[in-house]
Amino acid sequence: MMQKLLLQLEEIENLRQFSDKTSTEVSEANVGWHLEHSLIIISRILEGLKKSNPNEFKPHFSFPKLIVMTTGYIPRKKAKAPKFTIPSGGEIIQNIENLIVDIKKNLPEVENLNANSFVEHPLFGHLNLKQTLKFLYIHTHHHLKIVKDILK
Repeated sequence: MMQKLLLQLEEIENLRQFSDKTSTEVSEANVGWHLEHSLIIISRILEGLKKSNPNEFKPHFSFPKLIVMTTGYIPRKKAKAPKFTIPSGGEIIQNIENLIVDIKKNLPEVENLNANSFVEHPLFGHLNLKQTLKFLYIHTHHHLKIVKDILK
């Protein structure tokens, strides 16, 4: 899964040049917003994994988690991004570059964490390391699909 995330980061790097592109039929947000949002999520979640206490991990069944994690599909316009994951504006391309550097530094550190390192998702509950990395891939894929539709 790490390799897939690294490929997505590479794709984001290649797409950042289109940050100002929009298509209101597809999304109210521009390409840069989707790229930066995806990177904010990855960065925050990696930090959360590193800070978690594996002894506090509590598996939790969630029907939405089952559907998303099984199908790899997140429906569009069904969920609202938490405030702390919304890009704050400013120089989008520079923000993207800074986040990519931060993520590339943190990804290798996460690889060696305890399998029960976790983050708490607002809808899915606790996600262990493997589930978290899969979710990051699915979430980033979701936003990259939106970006590609904007660019069509």
